[in-house]
Amino acid sequence: MSESERNALLERQVAFLEEERDAALEALDMAGDLGAFALHSRERDTRAELVREICARANRMLPFQAMSLYLADEASGDFVRALTDPPQAAGELDDEVRALIADQSFAHVLQSGETGFFLGSDRTRQLLLHPIATRTRALGMFAGRLLERKDRISDIALKLFGVVMHSAAHALENQEMREAMENHARELDRKVQARTADLVEAFERLRTTVDGMQAGVLLIEPESRTIVDANPEALRMVGLPRDRVVGRRCTEYFCPAQENACPVLDNGQSVDSAERLMKNASGETIPILKTVSRVMVGGRQHLVESFIDITQQKKLETLREDVDRIMRHDLKGPLNGIIGLPAMLLAGGDNLTGEQVEGLRFIREAGTKLLRMINMSLDLYKMEIGTYVYEPWKGDLMDVVRDVAADLRDTLRAGGVRLRMRVDGREAGPDASVPLRCEESLLYSMLSNLMKNAVEGSAWDDEVTLDVRREEGGVVLALHNAKPVPEAIRDRLFEKYVTEGKKSGTGLGTYSARLIIETMGGSIRCEAAEGLGTTMTVTLPDPAA
Repeated sequence: MSESERNALLERQVAFLEEERDAALEALDMAGDLGAFALHSRERDTRAELVREICARANRMLPFQAMSLYLADEASGDFVRALTDPPQAAGELDDEVRALIADQSFAHVLQSGETGFFLGSDRTRQLLLHPIATRTRALGMFAGRLLERKDRISDIALKLFGVVMHSAAHALENQEMREAMENHARELDRKVQARTADLVEAFERLRTTVDGMQAGVLLIEPESRTIVDANPEALRMVGLPRDRVVGRRCTEYFCPAQENACPVLDNGQSVDSAERLMKNASGETIPILKTVSRVMVGGRQHLVESFIDITQQKKLETLREDVDRIMRHDLKGPLNGIIGLPAMLLAGGDNLTGEQVEGLRFIREAGTKLLRMINMSLDLYKMEIGTYVYEPWKGDLMDVVRDVAADLRDTLRAGGVRLRMRVDGREAGPDASVPLRCEESLLYSMLSNLMKNAVEGSAWDDEVTLDVRREEGGVVLALHNAKPVPEAIRDRLFEKYVTEGKKSGTGLGTYSARLIIETMGGSIRCEAAEGLGTTMTVTLPDPAA
């Protein structure tokens, strides 16, 4: 090959790389624009309009011959078609989706959280399914018949299509939350006049934030962990021009707490989606919801990070908790009536049958237990804000342990789990006693949460052990079960809403246990490892000692 031919070849390669880079930059900027679902209160109040916008933006990212959006119905658990474009394709797409539901393909895509491709019934066109889901629940499913073959669509386009669907899920959820807030505000206006101004102010802040929401996107070179490119929203969030962001390490601003602990680069995950913290140029810390995944750009592996500011969502969670506490407080009045009525009937019920007496006692006990739970939830709120007054009184630790074990009897039997209790290294008999000055209601709630977690985290024929050891100045409780806490949440186990692997888990059990233990002046730690199981060690002081 001559010198001129080599030069021409190099020039063509340079031109190709420049075109590829320009295409990637254009796609990133498009994702930043498409990721913004602004819910203007006077322009887009209905879910139907938001659904139309989602479909329109999806079609801008990938070419579709026809597409439908199905939303989850919480009442029935079914997915209901909300929109089809064009409308005349509705019946045909519904048939395709029903076939995918029948062969479990629909459920597989929903569970995986990733894009799925399937051959249509005509054996020519390919169907694309993508879930519309947040980290906590599925809100819908996007289905579309592609104009192009799957292999004609770039990895970047697919990943950024996922960014759009990710933003769409949060837009739908925010729209639901806004409607819920409006309904709560109208219902509680008579009772919470003092909070009206705060509600209005918080709602307006939320509306302003949602109206201007966009997704920040970064392209990162994994070996050096430097930022290769950033879209305008990422630059706006960090408050720096492009030339001061590109070339910097990603941990400098966008994940400052993850130095040498990147879930993808250091822990081997292929995709990471979680709440993180970022710093802007002023040093302020911003909570974000971030997704990181691997992509190929120019034949080299890179990371794409997409993130949105969730500051307002955090404030909304606090406000929603306030509303829940008000509702729980208002439930106590009628609940006392429910508890009192069986007692009144039993007192004068000489003509009651045995079944009627048993039923009335069950109602009374259930009502009493529910009232205790409501009171405990209100006490936990006081502990959170530091206003709870702890008043220990003479009690017995083992009496409370036996009460908890009795309430867990059905759970133990259903799971085939044995509970073993020891005091100072000896088997605890029915008369075992460990005097302890405490509030027995707090002690019961704490032990119930921890022991229930241990039982539910055990396999059939496993054994859960509780060792109580008296020490100078207090007691130490060691609760052990054979299954280790998932590694992904061990460092955050006692934080609020942290849970994994439990279908009905709320992430509040260990959090409330820690609050109670700290209120009692004690401490708790968790040790977990494969092959060794999980041990919760609780240290409680005895004020009398």
